[in-house]
Amino acid sequence: MDNDRKQHHNARMQRKKAVVDAAIERAQDTRGIVILITGNGKGKTTSAFGTLYRALGHGQHPGIVQFIKGTQPTGEVTFLQQCAAGADLPYHAMATGFTWNTQDWDADKRAADEAWSNAAQMLCDPSIDLVLLDELTYMLKYNYLDTEEVVRTIRARPPMQTVIVTGRAARPELVDLADTVSEIADHKHAFKAGVKAQAGIDF
Repeated sequence: MDNDRKQHHNARMQRKKAVVDAAIERAQDTRGIVILITGNGKGKTTSAFGTLYRALGHGQHPGIVQFIKGTQPTGEVTFLQQCAAGADLPYHAMATGFTWNTQDWDADKRAADEAWSNAAQMLCDPSIDLVLLDELTYMLKYNYLDTEEVVRTIRARPPMQTVIVTGRAARPELVDLADTVSEIADHKHAFKAGVKAQAGIDF
């Protein structure tokens, strides 16, 4: 790289650093936040568990409620249970599978209510630093849970508690509530090309 290009690059990086430093200076609040990971793409739950493992690495105390999932062991949960054996890590799974498999609204409603009861307990416990509500969006989309109650409960949580919500088709109320919203797009997926879901990659 010639000197002119190096100087141009250095000047550009200096401007970039000034912008980043100013943003860091402005961001001085410390509080729990709501993170929403939505969209039709692959990786929402995996991303959420990555943040949960990060919290564990800092000695924080998380809790997990999995809506819909729970009938098939996943690598994220299996690894967590192996590493946190004996630890006080609140975990609840509906264990009913996907709603389109059960085709029993009443049973799914009862399971959703039980799961939400567990979630609500975590959301009022100041000793829990992070609450992961995996696939919660489906419970609102299919009216198993009341959206206003869910939003109200999350909003009333302890001030230092962070909440991660995952799932497709997030209601506008959840988007409005969230401090951080990430939408994972579905451009290509191996499953659509006939590749079977694989342990360690897909679950």
